[in-house]
Amino acid sequence: MIEVLTPGLHTTVQDLGRTGYRHIGVSVSGALDRQALILANRLVANPDNAAGLELTAGTLEFKFHRDAWFSLTGAHYEINIGSREIWHGWRSKINAGETLCLRGPKSGMRAYLAVDGGIDVPICLGSRSTLMTAELGGHQGRALKVGDRIPLGDKHSLSKPIGAVQRNYSNEVRALPGPEMALFTQESRRVFWSSQWQVSNDSNRMGARLSGETLKLAQEQSLNSHAVMPGTIQVPPSGQPIVLLADGQTTGGYPKIATVIEADLWKLAQTRPGQKLQFIHVSPNQAEDANHEWQQYFYRLQRAIDANSSCLQLITYSL
Repeated sequence: MIEVLTPGLHTTVQDLGRTGYRHIGVSVSGALDRQALILANRLVANPDNAAGLELTAGTLEFKFHRDAWFSLTGAHYEINIGSREIWHGWRSKINAGETLCLRGPKSGMRAYLAVDGGIDVPICLGSRSTLMTAELGGHQGRALKVGDRIPLGDKHSLSKPIGAVQRNYSNEVRALPGPEMALFTQESRRVFWSSQWQVSNDSNRMGARLSGETLKLAQEQSLNSHAVMPGTIQVPPSGQPIVLLADGQTTGGYPKIATVIEADLWKLAQTRPGQKLQFIHVSPNQAEDANHEWQQYFYRLQRAIDANSSCLQLITYSL
């Protein structure tokens, strides 16, 4: 069990999300940076879909009530157990009664804490992920608070620390043209691809709200509501794009100007309010190639883990 002493700004239980319920309006949820959660889980010999904690900024303290191996990936936090400094992106040991202290992040926005055995909250609609808008999943359907006691699964027999090189961050986000791209003026289409878009302070797990030059339709028209998904970039009447994320709605009636490719959704999770990003036009084949690069990354990671290497020297992709 983990006891929450200091919960940070916004900490929730997340796995890779729930599927098969979008037709009844239930969002996918799950880790905003899926690759970071998978990496953290593999370092502690968990299944990729094991639940961990998604940490969003601030100081956090967790008291462990059993011996455990853990790893922290994603945003770069300062990690300490008492006076002992722990490396980011490594599998490390903590003993029962010790407190894990995290401060930051120094870079990035969201980090992922995986513990051997996983976070063992009840499964709700096929997932342990927290969906706060519906108050379901996770720990009582909400963010963690002081005094919460989070159950853990059975611990693993692991022997030594291992670490993995993580990917480089880039503010270039690859995207495919959306089905309503042609409804925008030629100038707005040019602006969309050429501009630096600033992430707004009111962004959250539902969507990343962007600010920049106003995008305009060639002529005003109303659209029927249609299916949307994480990565869909909608443009409301304000002309300021919104990139839907894991907790976003399942349908929407705003025109869809583009869609962020699956391989780059993690960048939206790690871009802080006030930082800027730029969309890069890619083809469907290039989007598939990007997914293949991630598959190769995790293939190499697993081979290194299986070889019981003390330090995993992996390719660091600028994705």
